[in-house]
Amino acid sequence: MRRRPMLLGGAALALPMPALAHADWPQRPIRMVIPYPPGGASDIIARLLAPRLTEALGQTLVVENRPGANGFIAAELVARSAPDGYTLLMGNAGPNGMGPALYGSRTPFDALRDFAPVMAVSIVPQIMAVHPAVPVRDMPGFLAHARAQDGRMSYGSAGVGSAGHMAMELLKSLTGIQITHVPYRGSSPSTADLIAGVIPVNFDTVPVLLPHVRAGRVRGIAVSSLQRVPEAPEFAAIAETVPGFETVSWGGVLAPAGTPQPIIARLNAALQAAMARPDVGGALARQGIQPQGGTPEAFGLYVAAEIAKWTDVVRQMGLTPD
Repeated sequence: MRRRPMLLGGAALALPMPALAHADWPQRPIRMVIPYPPGGASDIIARLLAPRLTEALGQTLVVENRPGANGFIAAELVARSAPDGYTLLMGNAGPNGMGPALYGSRTPFDALRDFAPVMAVSIVPQIMAVHPAVPVRDMPGFLAHARAQDGRMSYGSAGVGSAGHMAMELLKSLTGIQITHVPYRGSSPSTADLIAGVIPVNFDTVPVLLPHVRAGRVRGIAVSSLQRVPEAPEFAAIAETVPGFETVSWGGVLAPAGTPQPIIARLNAALQAAMARPDVGGALARQGIQPQGGTPEAFGLYVAAEIAKWTDVVRQMGLTPD
């Protein structure tokens, strides 16, 4: 990209006021909106990042959970906010990728045009887990059990269009099993009902479900990534039983479209520095979250590719949000 020659002398006085204001950003607290209740992967990541971003930017970063409508409430709130750098979204695969692919024109925002990408922060494999009363211990056993139930089995997810919902629908498409979706308003309530035995099976991210697997409250069956997860190598990849299966959740910071480039650049630099710290990136990795990074442009291309991918999947499977 060509660089303009630096303005010298009195020419600097001709800079528009907004450009001068960017140098003073931030002058008040910044809020990062989370599309789900506390306890999910997006919330875990945001709360690890918050103190480091506060330190780097010199203003408090406040984490605000706004669950509902499958993550669309939070995403629409940020999309309609002033593009001044004071309202950010911890976007993820549900409301910013799979959900728009599923809802199409019914999505209350444009998943690409209404946001300015800042940085990808995570790739998060999912794990399928069952209540201990379900008599299965591996993927072949689960498929056999689901077929024997002949449509009487149900599964939970964090919501319609969430990563867990789309993962199970992809599995149904590839295997022919019949299992009914029970959507929740986030990971915490769906996990609570899995532990209580209200739902027999759930698909959610590794950091959400693995602690409950380790504690014996639920039983892990398999992971959604193409390869086994280093933090839980005892669980096979679903692809070992169902060739071609792969789906992961992802997270990244988004700002309202039109947010000035200098603010985006400063946020990106602060996020890069935070993710490089052992107490952030290292802590995420220990929970099964793969830390990311990179440029705003690279994150924007990734989001566009994810929406295109899942739009094709939705079309091929004939899925609807109803």
